[in-house]
Formats: sequence, C-alpha cells, structure tokens
Amino acid sequence: MGRTLEQQIRDFRDAIAELVKKYQFRDRNETVAYGLSVSQAYALRALHRRGPLAMGELAQDLHLSVSTVTRVVDPLVDKGLVRRSRSAHDRRVCRVELAPRGFRLWRRLEDELMEIDEEILSILTGREREAVIRVLRTLSRATDAWRARKAAQPLRSEPKANEARAPAKKAEQSNAGGLA
Repeated sequence: MGRTLEQQIRDFRDAIAELVKKYQFRDRNETVAYGLSVSQAYALRALHRRGPLAMGELAQDLHLSVSTVTRVVDPLVDKGLVRRSRSAHDRRVCRVELAPRGFRLWRRLEDELMEIDEEILSILTGREREAVIRVLRTLSRATDAWRARKAAQPLRSEPKANEARAPAKKAEQSNAGGLA
C-alpha cells in the first residue's frame, strides 16, 4: 500500500523547506559579497528580466507589499544601482529601472550564480533537468492559482483550537483501521 496524501504532503513540505533554505542561504552568501540582501538581488533580477517597472509591479513580482519594496529599493537607489522616476502620465506612479552600474553588478552576480547552478544541476541528465523545471513551473502555477483563490475569498476568523485539530484527528482515525 502506498503512502497517504498526508504523508506525501509532509514529505513535500520538508523537501521544499530544505531546498528553499539551502537556496536562500546560497543566494544570501553570494549576494552579501556584493553588498546586497537576497530581496535586493531579486529586485535587480526582476528589473533585468522585465525592464523598468512601476513599484506596484515590482512588488507583485517579488510577492511583497509596496512599502516593503520601497525599503528594498531605497538602498539600491542610494548605491546608484537603480533609478527611480515618476510616471509622466500619472505622477503618483513611481517607476524603477536598473542603472548601468546595477546592470553590470547583476550580470556579475548572475554569472556567479549560473556557475553554481551548473555545478548543482550537472548531477542530473538533460531529461531529468527538463522534468525538474516542468514540475517546478507546475507547482508555481498551482501556487499562483491557490493565491488567487485565497485573495478572492472573504477573510475568515481564526479557527477554534478543537477545529484546527479536527482534520488531523479524522485522518488518524481513518488510518487506525488499517493498522494491525
């Protein structure tokens, strides 16, 4: 008999958490050498890939609030890595773009990260790499769909303590019958 969905979910969460931690620390260690936080490196990456963006668009890309992105971008502006400007059509809209210095810094950091990723991914065959990429993109789309559904739902109050345990207890009871 195969593992239950609950066991698979726990293993999935453990695997994702472990990978994200390792990747975040890898990114942090590499970006700190360039005087950047991980969030600042992600902002440079987004601006490099997508070009000039309104702060709201950058916030959406980074999955952060606009106020948080402002705190991420301010030091980049101070370091001359990013330029900020007001929209000619709507003065309320603030746009950001890579400055030449930010473009050069991002390229150096990107080259370094690409070398690391090449070393990591070299243990896989080309077919395995394509499968991993496909699965990660599918999970990303599923997460986007979940976030959209969640955003469309009205806010709900915190569950009562016994309600929070109910699904786990029900699963335990249903699994208990299969043990002998």
